[in-house]
Amino acid sequence: MIAGDPMLRDKKGMSRGICHRCNGNGAGFAPCDSKDTSELPGKVCPQGIRASIVFPSCWDGKNLDSPDHRSHMAYSPDGAVLASATCPTTHPIRVPQLMYEMQWDTTEFNNPEYFKNGNQPFVYSFGDT
Repeated sequence: MIAGDPMLRDKKGMSRGICHRCNGNGAGFAPCDSKDTSELPGKVCPQGIRASIVFPSCWDGKNLDSPDHRSHMAYSPDGAVLASATCPTTHPIRVPQLMYEMQWDTTEFNNPEYFKNGNQPFVYSFGDT
């Protein structure tokens, strides 16, 4: 099962199920909502950064895997990342929600100089920001 798309290289193709949030800006606990971004935050995060990976929770009921490792699973059709009451008719079986969350203490890098013009000093090891 796969969340996100490692081939996306622009913000227009925001990857459903993977999001980032600045901690300490009044953000709540629910992952991947309107307060989040698909890319690492381009501003100082007062209490660090949280990243969430939420996997799809609807199964086609037939295949334990698929050639692309993703088409046998789907997210809820209502746009929600967290499991909702509905699954698409193509993937009618609800499975337990799987979410992986990471918290980074980035307060050592809270100098606004690092964030000029909306840039930020962090990158993933695979090169994405």
